[in-house]
Amino acid sequence: VVVADNHSSDRSVAFVEKHYPQVEVMAHKKNLGYGKAINLAVKAKISQKEFQYFGILNNDIKLDPQWLEKLVAYSQKNPQAGILSGKILLYHWPKYVNSTGVNINYFGYGWDRDFFCEDKLCQRQSGPVLAVTGSATLIKRGVFEAAGFYDHDYFLYYEDSDLCFRTWKYTQYSVDYVSDAVTYHKFSASLGVFSPLKHFYIKRSRFLFILKNFPLSFVIKVFPKITKYEFADFIGPLLARLDFANFFKELHVYLIFLARLPFYVIKKLLFRRKAVKSGWWEMLHPSYTKYSTKSITPEFADIISGGGSRYGTASHRIIAGINDRGLGTGWSNIINAIPRGRFMFGKASCRFENVQPEKKYCLQIHYRNDKQQATVNLTFEDFSESFDLKPDWNTKIIKLPKVSGGQVNLTMHLEGAHNRFEGLFVNEISLLGRDSNLLREEL
Repeated sequence: VVVADNHSSDRSVAFVEKHYPQVEVMAHKKNLGYGKAINLAVKAKISQKEFQYFGILNNDIKLDPQWLEKLVAYSQKNPQAGILSGKILLYHWPKYVNSTGVNINYFGYGWDRDFFCEDKLCQRQSGPVLAVTGSATLIKRGVFEAAGFYDHDYFLYYEDSDLCFRTWKYTQYSVDYVSDAVTYHKFSASLGVFSPLKHFYIKRSRFLFILKNFPLSFVIKVFPKITKYEFADFIGPLLARLDFANFFKELHVYLIFLARLPFYVIKKLLFRRKAVKSGWWEMLHPSYTKYSTKSITPEFADIISGGGSRYGTASHRIIAGINDRGLGTGWSNIINAIPRGRFMFGKASCRFENVQPEKKYCLQIHYRNDKQQATVNLTFEDFSESFDLKPDWNTKIIKLPKVSGGQVNLTMHLEGAHNRFEGLFVNEISLLGRDSNLLREEL
């Protein structure tokens, strides 16, 4: 095991060295970017012939105990499989899928296949896929020897898809999804779901991906369409709203694309590399501006009501910081955190409206606890219960007796905190039918 540390500031290097002395740590003095840090770790070991596979893992995942065994077994049955990844479930909501592979369209947009599909309904079979997310992949040494290493020009995002593309084009290997190798992923834990920095790096890397990997004739063909799309859907509307700060950010990324276009055109003409396989282009999703991923994100689901078949019984949801209509007293202001939430200090309240008295409900509280030992005492009409906080992100699900209906109030007391300034970070409080697909699992 090699830990590549990109100049972290949370004392994780000291923690690993103290508690896991058998683990090799490569601590860099600055953030080299994802690809370059991984490359240095791989290059340090690839000369040792006994290593036939390299497991590339992000810092926000948990592996099923049989993850490695399943991928190696698939690789042995399918020797052409060079890059392998399994079913990735949402860490905080593991009944839903994060990814079963990656789709990419003609504008270079990439999205997770089967994102937010219910796991038990996802029947995706193992087999070749255009690309896989780099959060947890197993890569044969032959892939690095034939296709090269991660391209550190990307710095962040798309370096995984870039390596998958080069594997399809320039080697005899394939990229494969393995359905029974399971990973749990904290979706966008590093930069956050709606982070402006994430948006910048994704767009910058997407443009770079197009210039590097698409045929020159197609790049020239698609360039006017990209320009029209960027100005019609991003740059133009921002200027019309006089949002100059974000206007210049979007324009900056586009100008990077424009400036690099001649350089990559010349590079493609002078250093053409003949593709080994054909057919990879047909694996692209045949669309441009729109792509068929679900717009709902797991941590930012808004109020869902009406009791549709997908969601079961009608639900009432308070997503702290996103939908505050039901919040009462005792909550902090919106803070810059992902998922956006609120701190409660001592005592806080909220209310649920239009509750149906004949329904059987569960109360679901999704929270993050930073190392404090405390207890939450809650009162819901005539019902009361207490529970001890667990560390890190957790979900508490409480089955409720029948409620009176109409507007129902919930009060929570935080007891046992070391001092009054230590609050509890709450992301979601939900009143959900017991058959609702939005119920998380207890963690």
